[in-house]
Amino acid sequence: MRESKTYGIVLIGKYSLMKEGIARILQEKNFRILSSSSYEEQSASKLRAQRLMFLIAHTSDDFDLVMAEIELVKDQHPDAPVAVVADHFDPNEPALAFKAGATGYLANVISCDSFVKSIELVMLGETVFPPTFPSSASSVKKNRRPKAVPVPSDTEQVLPCSPPESANIPLLSPRETAILRCLIEGDANKSIARKIDIAEATVKVHVKAILRKIRVQNRTQAAIWGMNNALQLQPANNNSQLPSADADKALLKSAVSVYQV
Repeated sequence: MRESKTYGIVLIGKYSLMKEGIARILQEKNFRILSSSSYEEQSASKLRAQRLMFLIAHTSDDFDLVMAEIELVKDQHPDAPVAVVADHFDPNEPALAFKAGATGYLANVISCDSFVKSIELVMLGETVFPPTFPSSASSVKKNRRPKAVPVPSDTEQVLPCSPPESANIPLLSPRETAILRCLIEGDANKSIARKIDIAEATVKVHVKAILRKIRVQNRTQAAIWGMNNALQLQPANNNSQLPSADADKALLKSAVSVYQV
């Protein structure tokens, strides 16, 4: 994601060990890192001269301080994305962070890749919260101050990632599971088609079916969904349990009237 590299990331928090870990993860992905103990310690003129994202490291039980930091940042930088990175999960905190102006709350993230992809989503101006984030968040959002939100291009538009309402993980076919693994690995449709030896148009049909089943809007969300659900995915080039090419042709033919391939 090239756009993410144009942001300067301001890490806010009193506890240096957690901040250092976050900084190292992001620096390895070539993000630009600025660090401070609090927002007030940063030079206002220096910050205004840059395109910024704010990450607030939360390691205490006093979430009021975090909310105060969020509100201070949003007062000075209303268009800047803000996310909270917590070392523990409190079910009450995501809604409070959202109401204060944050568009991300990350806790107990299962992998560095999932963390980085979540940060990139927040940079795009989208909301990233735990699966337990209540559906009533939309009503909370109505009470927030309106603010400008960056809008990604049509081909990369990312919407808030909502988990399935059912507690059960949707059942994917072997081929869909293989394709979802490819999405997690960042493969394009053409690459997936070569790996699994099917037509690129068929890959598109499968991807749309996956998005519908797991109730997300795009491939980036699907990849994050797959990582967050810790799926035990079979290798993408393992065709032993995959449907035949004839079955794929039938799927493609039946989907023409539903999907734009």
